Amino acid sequence: MAESPQDQGAQPVALTAERAIAQLTDSDLSLRYYAAWWLGKMRVQEAVEPLLDSLSDTSDRTELGGYPLRRNAARALGKLGNPVAMGPLIRSLQCEDYYVREAVAQAIEEIAIASAAGFAAAQRAVAPLAELLTMPQQPYEAILETLGRLRAESCQELIATFLNHPQGRLHYAAARAMYSITQDPAYAEHLVAGLSHPDVNLRRTALNDLGEIAYLPAVAAIAQCQTESSFRLFALKKILDAHLPQSRFDFELTEPLQQLMLYMDELL
Repeated sequence: MAESPQDQGAQPVALTAERAIAQLTDSDLSLRYYAAWWLGKMRVQEAVEPLLDSLSDTSDRTELGGYPLRRNAARALGKLGNPVAMGPLIRSLQCEDYYVREAVAQAIEEIAIASAAGFAAAQRAVAPLAELLTMPQQPYEAILETLGRLRAESCQELIATFLNHPQGRLHYAAARAMYSITQDPAYAEHLVAGLSHPDVNLRRTALNDLGEIAYLPAVAAIAQCQTESSFRLFALKKILDAHLPQSRFDFELTEPLQQLMLYMDELL
């Protein structure tokens, strides 16, 4: 999730694309940070090259060694979905800032989702991402989810090692990735089981993951999950959107989709 520009003390101002791009090199670091966030939010494609320059910024650095501008630049590039960014993003996986690596992994996934060209370009990230999974102190959850989205068949054995991870979120991320790669329902059922976990935060995670993989057999369990209605509705809508035909005219809903919509109506 992108950080709010107020985290860096920036005051929102009326921006144009041209002004925001210019602010990426402003002497005021908070304005640079805000500009990167704004350019991603507004999907300003003309900002791709300036944002790529920001991926190597060294001036905006925290006392602990983090690179806030690089993080926001990576997030913005993900939102823009342009495959041109893939090479610099992959190189940024070597950044010493944990949160830059996390933002980069998520950006790679977003670009892969955005277009066929983005998906093809993102295949170059499979090996570097897999290598990070073997190292300590990495954003494993983001990496696992991205490898799943990339359908990285060569990484199945490595991803499967996280199925027994003591951290529930990583266990679920691995199950989500393995289902995305193999379409084996056994992995999705790991997530269904998570809907009854005693920790509500893990129930929410399982809901989100089931929505992301659009696992239709889980709709009843999702509808009955002990979480807020908004989380359940969000997951059900993702599943519905994934299973509706490309053309929403002149078609008949299948019985499972009709039942899904009834569950959604009950939650509204």
